Parts: sequence; C-alpha cells; structure tokens
Amino acid sequence: MSEYIRLKVRGYHLDQHGYLNYLSIMQVLEEARWALFDTNNAVDFFTQREQALTLVNTNINYRRPGMLNEVLEIHTKVMCIGTASCRMEQTIYLDGSNEVIAQAEHTFVLMDKIARTAIPIAGEARKKLEQLANAG
Repeated sequence: MSEYIRLKVRGYHLDQHGYLNYLSIMQVLEEARWALFDTNNAVDFFTQREQALTLVNTNINYRRPGMLNEVLEIHTKVMCIGTASCRMEQTIYLDGSNEVIAQAEHTFVLMDKIARTAIPIAGEARKKLEQLANAG
C-alpha cells in the first residue's frame, strides 16, 4: 500500500535554473516519510524503545524538473522488510497526473539509540514496520 502527501513547489525550493533543487527533493521525500511515520505512530513507538529507523542508502532517479507553483504528490511505501534492513520506495508525481518527477529507493536499518548499533528487525519492531507496509 502507499500513503501520500501533497506539496506546492515554492521559490525557495528552486535552483538557479528555476527547477526543484536536489536538497529540496531530499526534504520533500523526508517530509513524506515523516507523514507516514506520524500517521502510524511509528516515531513514538520507536522512541519509547530507544530505537530509530536510520537511513543508510538513498538512490534517486530524476525524470523531469519540478517547477514553481506545481503541486507535487509524493507516494511513500515500505516495500521489503528483511532481517537487518528494510527498503522504502517513494515516487514524486505532478499532482493529478501520472507524470513522474522523481523516484527514490531508500534502505533503513533499525538502530539501538543507546548502543548506537544496528539491531535485527524482529518482534514488535517488525510488526510496526509491517503495519507501515500495509498503510494507505
């Protein structure tokens, strides 16, 4: 399943060419992930356990520039939950169309915030990630 948010491209999102810049794309993707986490109470869930989903890899494929005042629709979904990491996909669409601005794939590990080490994705943490995978 996929969850999505909408966001309007503002002037401060643009680079010198008038296109949605790399940093803004990263922030838009981050905002959409946080929306998924908020909707499913994941931040509080992991915080209470002194755990955090930690981004360890991001790959982005750019399809076309985002422009001033366009409204973007950012779809976010958990795709694969392994024993040591999980994979999330995000697609940025021009709102109201199938036109893709960018596609991203992220890999996360579950971190023990006290020990500062990656830990296996098991038990309640796995169930929470499965809930995120079925959100939307």
